[in-house]
Amino acid sequence: MFRKMVLLWVGLTLAACAQSDGPTPAEVRRDARAADVLILELAPDVIAALGTPKPPEGFVGFSSRSFVPGAIQPGDVIAVRVFEPSEDGVLSVVNSTALDLGEFVVSPAGTVMIPFVGHIRVAGNSVSAAQNTITQRLRENAIEPQAAVNIQVSPKSAFTVQGNVPQGGLFPLSARGERVLDAVAMAGGTQADPESTIVTVMRGSRSGRQIYAKLLSDPVQNIPLQPGDTVIVGGGGAKFIADGALNSTGEFDFVEGELSLSQAVAKAGGLQSARANPGAVFLFRRQPPGEFFRYRERSGTERNIYGDVIFRADFDSPTERLTAQQFFLRDGDVLYVGNAALANFSKYFQIFNTPPEVPAPSLP
Repeated sequence: MFRKMVLLWVGLTLAACAQSDGPTPAEVRRDARAADVLILELAPDVIAALGTPKPPEGFVGFSSRSFVPGAIQPGDVIAVRVFEPSEDGVLSVVNSTALDLGEFVVSPAGTVMIPFVGHIRVAGNSVSAAQNTITQRLRENAIEPQAAVNIQVSPKSAFTVQGNVPQGGLFPLSARGERVLDAVAMAGGTQADPESTIVTVMRGSRSGRQIYAKLLSDPVQNIPLQPGDTVIVGGGGAKFIADGALNSTGEFDFVEGELSLSQAVAKAGGLQSARANPGAVFLFRRQPPGEFFRYRERSGTERNIYGDVIFRADFDSPTERLTAQQFFLRDGDVLYVGNAALANFSKYFQIFNTPPEVPAPSLP
């Protein structure tokens, strides 16, 4: 059946390129019957029978809480800030009651060297325990000191970025709590089309998918990452082919459930004004084996539609243009627009008006 579908499409393509009026709706029906391929006129009852492909559900069920570092580990980077309310304390030398001591990398042995404090062991301790240890050390020289410790970077609490990014790899989660868009930016960003690019977040046995454009426009979708997350930036996973009297032909990425027939025509540059037959907009679809939709014919008889199907839309009809906005493409669809009758006449006219080549005079 699929071979018949391909042969029919190739035949229509050749017809559009040949010196003829191009394939008309009647010719398509004739060839479809010969190839045993069903052709349906685009109408509300067809839309209802097909249903609408589900777009990505996003990150429903994913936690919206930001990452909170746990116990300090070797390799972590901690930031230490100390406070001393007294003006006569050790911090008086810097004319301040608060001082950022800096960021410190926890050694493989689990220790850090902190000014005013010295060497202390922090690995395996919570942030609160590290703060208490630093405060106790400061009391030897300071008056009523306090300490604040934050884990800035934790290499063992990391996430991975893969796919259509220039610098994918493993990235550490910091105390500020990176989100999905932060992950894409840290991997160098992406030049992919936001409207047809899917971003996937894998967390344990769960995964969620969202269109990149929606991540950019909806802050709710830009969820916080957790240790072990994998962010994959890739295509929408679906493609369609555009051919015939369109301003741009070829293969196009899209997201299932997000691209209507009207949008597909626009994505392919629209109909060629001097060539296209608006009444000959066809969509070729191959249904997977065993998949079908239930369609009620005009006679009232219901039947299960299996195999390959061609849908035809008349873009000269305002009603069908509206219907085309509710007809959504699926992966592997082929969009084909036939030639208008006058398109080839224009070609003949151009040939007719081309001045004949005059041979060069012979040399004496």
